[in-house]
This record gives sequence, C-alpha cells and structure tokens, in this order.
Amino acid sequence: MASLAGKKGLIIGIANDQSIAYGCAQACKEHGAELAVTYLNDKALEHVKPLADELGVADKLCLPFDVTVDGQLEAVFNTVTEEWGELDFVMHAMASATKEMTTSRLVDCKLDDFNFAMQVSCHSFLSVAKYSEPLLKKSQGSLITMTYLGGQRVMGNYHFMGPMKAALESCVRYVADEFGPDNIRVHAISASAIQTRAAGGIQNFDNLLKTTEEKAPLKRLCTPREVGELMAFLAGPHSQGMTGAIQYVDAGYHIMG
Repeated sequence: MASLAGKKGLIIGIANDQSIAYGCAQACKEHGAELAVTYLNDKALEHVKPLADELGVADKLCLPFDVTVDGQLEAVFNTVTEEWGELDFVMHAMASATKEMTTSRLVDCKLDDFNFAMQVSCHSFLSVAKYSEPLLKKSQGSLITMTYLGGQRVMGNYHFMGPMKAALESCVRYVADEFGPDNIRVHAISASAIQTRAAGGIQNFDNLLKTTEEKAPLKRLCTPREVGELMAFLAGPHSQGMTGAIQYVDAGYHIMG
C-alpha cells in the first residue's frame, strides 16, 4: 500500500520542473497523496500549471501565493479549508533575497533588503505554520520546510542567506515544541547544493556544486527527487515518532570538515 494513500498535502514553492518542491510533489503523488500547490505569480504560472496538471492537481487547488501580497496567504488556506477541511502535510519551500544582497557583504546589507529576505525565507514559515495548524491538528499531520548547511556553517558566497536559514532552523525547533501537544510534527530537510532557479543567485555556484560533489562521501550531488523521498517519509505514517530535527539529503556532505 502506498504510504500516503488517502492523504492530502499542500506543496508551497514550486517554480519549475527543477524545483526541489516539485521533486517533493512527485514523490508524494507517487506514494498516493492528493495535492494542492501554489505558484508565485502569473509569470510563474506558465511553468507551474503543466506540472500541476501532471500531478493531478485540481484547477481550483493550483493557487497563487506571494507572501508579500496581502491576502494571498489567507486565500490559499481558505480554499484548502473549503475543499478539504483538513491537511495531512504541508511543504514550505520558500526563500528569496534581493539581488543587491547577493553581491554585498553581510554587514553592508540594507535593513529593507534584510527584512525582505527574512520575511520570505523565514517568517513565511511561521505564517504558514499558523494557518496550517488547525488543518493539521485534525489529522495529526506534518509541517516540513527546506534549509541548507549554510545556516550552520560559513559557506562561500552564501552569506546573504545563512542568517535566514539559521533563523528558520531555530523556528522549526520552537514550532515543533509548540505543536507537539497536538501531535503535529515539524521537520526541516537540509539538501545538498542543487541546480535550481533559486540557486542561480549564489555567486560562483558552479564551484559550490563541484566542491560538494568532491567532498561528499557518496561523491555525487543529490536530486530533488531524492529530497522528495525523504519528504514523503516525513509526511507519512512511518515517521510519527520524529519531530523538531534537521534531516539531511546531501550525500553525507554535512559530516565533512
């Protein structure tokens, strides 16, 4: 029997067919889940809609969601509530920074830029958690987000996003504690460097990919689909005793000095 048969999940953050969120959606679908997905804006819709169709997502459950636009967060969860009334899992895969942040030193980062990156990359997780809570409570479900090793270590050219991921990981632990009494599990997945659209803003990213592949014990990079298989496990019934931790899909890169 498929591990997610009969389960309903919301996947936030698909940008295109290279997205980690899409790899997660594929795995969840193949494990039997019914999905709702979001897209950032009209420009992104042309890339996301064909993927949503492939995943069997109903048109009314392919929803616009830009956390910086008032009302869109509430609209997503209102629609999900009207259609399903509950959720078994929610995947949060959102992060962003301004272009200026990617090229400046962290100490030179403007407050508005820093706040924008923190809003999209970290506080959005708290917002999603708040609106997910009553829906997940009904099914004792799971809330899952994406992080990266740069939140724990200094990684070349990741300076602009490192503090955001560090804050996100701390939020995962605290939300896991707050949601624990209702048996809602909260997880973070730390993936290896993967060539996605979001990663395109990292300077010398090709060098980071090369270094990761050379240093990782498995001597390779991981794929969005491999991340998705772990996400499906964390969303399913076989991980009910787990919460609050960072789980790695990085070919072992995080253990290396």
